[in-house]
Amino acid sequence: MKEWLSLDEIRFSNKIAFLLVLVAYIFAIGVRYYYFDWASGIEEFLWHGTLMINNVDGYYYAAGAKELLNGFHVVGDLNPYHSLPSMLTALIVKIFPFWSLDEVILWMPAVFGSLVVVPVFLIGRVFKNDILGFAAALIAGIVWSYYNRTMVGYYDTDMLVIVLLVFIVWGMLEFFVNNNKTMMIVTPLLIVLYEWWYPQSRTVLLALVGMSFIYSLFLKKEIKSFVFVLINLMALFGFDFYINAVIVIGFYIFYNKKPEMFDNWKNIIILFALVGLGLVFSGTFNLLIGKFLAYFSRGNVAANELHFYSVMKTIREAGQIPYDVVANRISGGMVFFIVSFIGYLLMLIRYPVFAITLPMVAIGIMAHKLGLRFTIYAVPFFAVGFAYIALMIGKSLGKLFINDKVGKYVGFGVVVLIVGTSLYANIKHVIFYKMPTTFLNQEVASLDKLSKIAKPRDYVLTWWDYGYPIRYYAGVKTLVDGGKHSGAVNFPVSFALTHNQIVAANIARLDVEYTDKIEVAKELNKEINATNFISDMMKKYGFKDPNDFLAALNNPNFKLPQKTRDIYFYFPFRMADIYPTVAVFSAIDLKTGKVNSPFIISTRVIGGNKSGVKFANGLWMDMRGILHLGPKAMPVNSFYIGTYLKNGEYRVLKQSFNPNSPVYIVWYKPLNKLLIVDRNIFNSTYIRMFFLNNYDKNLFEPVINNPFVKIYKLKK
Repeated sequence: MKEWLSLDEIRFSNKIAFLLVLVAYIFAIGVRYYYFDWASGIEEFLWHGTLMINNVDGYYYAAGAKELLNGFHVVGDLNPYHSLPSMLTALIVKIFPFWSLDEVILWMPAVFGSLVVVPVFLIGRVFKNDILGFAAALIAGIVWSYYNRTMVGYYDTDMLVIVLLVFIVWGMLEFFVNNNKTMMIVTPLLIVLYEWWYPQSRTVLLALVGMSFIYSLFLKKEIKSFVFVLINLMALFGFDFYINAVIVIGFYIFYNKKPEMFDNWKNIIILFALVGLGLVFSGTFNLLIGKFLAYFSRGNVAANELHFYSVMKTIREAGQIPYDVVANRISGGMVFFIVSFIGYLLMLIRYPVFAITLPMVAIGIMAHKLGLRFTIYAVPFFAVGFAYIALMIGKSLGKLFINDKVGKYVGFGVVVLIVGTSLYANIKHVIFYKMPTTFLNQEVASLDKLSKIAKPRDYVLTWWDYGYPIRYYAGVKTLVDGGKHSGAVNFPVSFALTHNQIVAANIARLDVEYTDKIEVAKELNKEINATNFISDMMKKYGFKDPNDFLAALNNPNFKLPQKTRDIYFYFPFRMADIYPTVAVFSAIDLKTGKVNSPFIISTRVIGGNKSGVKFANGLWMDMRGILHLGPKAMPVNSFYIGTYLKNGEYRVLKQSFNPNSPVYIVWYKPLNKLLIVDRNIFNSTYIRMFFLNNYDKNLFEPVINNPFVKIYKLKK
């Protein structure tokens, strides 16, 4: 059967191979240009004439790069100026000064992400078929999930995560199949680089090296193969990247100078034992354990006997997704997924060494359980599987013709047709997938203005979705962000955004002064005794019951720590859509873990007549002030309308209905957003201070006020 599954050897010259790779790369870049061309025509997506990025997490590394370029860092601001993505970004800006930082972070994902075509093509070369590699490269570069995470503007570590990983796979395959000794140093150094670029990669790398060990044990059965596994394991020691690099290079030099020491199994076994101990005691498995707990602990998390709401319940990337979505994202459709899967299995039968890729393929398929983003791991190898099927079909049909020349043309045409259907399906997705930028230019203008008002050591209190962009554009500190948003740290921020202004002012000052001391101490590697904000504040103020402590925050004379910096409350219009999620983090009883979700409905007005006002989702309110939610009806206390007059003044109109009702409706007319809320939420800082322009002048002063953003400075 293996003979039947063999592909004809098709190896071009290096020059032609380079041209094929270049074509695949230009194709991948060209497909990505479509989004840039579309988005650049929308004024709201541009800042200073440059299209903004469309991935909120990208602003994390962008802020680090900005600090490097400015030569200024504030201790404890959480910006990763020391990370490889930030350093690489800053280096590119330095090398090409005619490109701004905004332009560089816009194009880096497309330029670097499209490089995946190189190792995919090289994998085809490993199996002596350049057409296999070329066809797979064309597909892999633009498949749904891979395109989504490497498109123009999707600035993040993903732009090289799969690229480097596939290079590592290619290095292993090249070593095992073609006995390329150079891979004994190239592959482990690629592993070191990969871990430096993406520290969370250790789990998949351990699985990958583990598969190479299994292949060596049951199929290769050569001492040299086990030495290769050993040196790759050394690259996974839990030390800093440069230490691992020195260990790898040192071992490689020693191996080449004293090869006779590696000619007996006894020494190999001893080395495996020593390397195993090195993996354990260097902390290699610490991150793996942390990732396991993070992704598989989805319930309410107790910390120091307090129950906080689990952030994993609110993150789409960590949630379960349907099988058809998995198929679409890995291959561009269910039919393509099935064909690719069959091709992948046939590759395993014909080339058992390809089993090294099983961990990545398993991660991709298991994205049904693990989460959306993991589908990208299977993309390159399913692309190879699809290309393999295309070549097998083309080869089989070509043999039906007596004339070999005609048969070859027919076979080639079939391959082009089959691969073309996959490319067409994925390009259709590219045309459909029109992502907005993370922020609109009106929002960025507000943050730019804030950067000229606030000091770098000041804090902005807002939800974690906006943490990274705020740090990038405003140059201030934040309490929570895309990487720091556990239930414990989200609680006080949610509490401030969903409770009254006295509570918000008190908990904001407490949280900022507490958090800054911790973050500064962490960065300076100083020991600090901290559990979580609520537990530590209860201890400081002598409370045993968390609910008693939270109730005490309603006291306007609550004793607060000394003010060391200013605090700004950032209320964006866009938070209205996620406000129920914001609220749920502080709607939990910290003692029992019971969640009492507040009543919040986000909708919009779609029309009105003599009968009443119609809202989206089938909701409407009659002229008597009765809200109709399907078969249910409930009285409304008051209906508020906020609007801007021609002179720029913000005016709020009120219509009272049923004074005993706990239900309020607020219509933000400028952007047609309507919120239906209960009394507690109606009195929250966000509703009062953004939609009603109603703020306590003893506690806050307005700094920025426009239809998209309202920013207040805390006085106390």
